[in-house]
Formats: sequence, C-alpha cells, structure tokens
Amino acid sequence: MQAATVNLLAVGLGGALGTGSRILLSLAALRLWDDYAFIGTLAANVLGAALIGYLATRDMTARAKAMWMTGFCGGFTTFSLFSLEILVLFERSSMLMLGYGAVSLVLWMLGVWGGWRLGQASASP
Repeated sequence: MQAATVNLLAVGLGGALGTGSRILLSLAALRLWDDYAFIGTLAANVLGAALIGYLATRDMTARAKAMWMTGFCGGFTTFSLFSLEILVLFERSSMLMLGYGAVSLVLWMLGVWGGWRLGQASASP
C-alpha cells in the first residue's frame, strides 16, 4: 500500500476517534447543561487546542501527525458548530454571543499555549 494511502487511512481513523469522542462530550454537555450545551463545544475546542499544541512539540512520524493532529483533533474540534452557536446566541442575546465568542478565543489560545508549553517541558533533552 502506498504511503499516501496509509496516511489517508490514518487521518480517517483519527477522525473517527475524534468525532466519536466529540459526540460523547456533546451528549454529556447536553445532559448536564441543556440550555447551555454550547459549553460542550467550548470544552472540545479548548481541549483540542491544548492537545494539538502538545502534539506539535512531539517528535512524531508523518503518519502519527496525520492521525492525531489532522484526524483526531480535526474530528474532535468544531468550528462550524461554533459558528452556528454564535448565530443562535446572537438571536438570544448579543452580550451572550459576544461573551461566548471572546471567552472561546481566549481559552483556545490558552489551550494551545498550555499544550505547547507542556510538550516543551516534557520533551526529552
């Protein structure tokens, strides 16, 4: 099997694992917070940002990067749902929409920075 095909399968497997994890998180958030289930999206994006920041510091094969960074993180995080939630929140309250958008951006950046720092700190010399 060609390397490109194997990498594509790695992305697909990672994406399936990430998407499966994402739906479990979404269902848990919906069960816990109902009207505030968008917190699940916020959590997924923060955790995904932290994970991809951490993974970016690891010495990984191209196949492992394809599976975990492109596939898993891509399947686990979501920007399209975030965009829809911003629109729905705007219809409820412009302040809630602005707050959610601002908090999301700050937490994503803190997540990717924290993952990056953790990865650097735990890297072997």
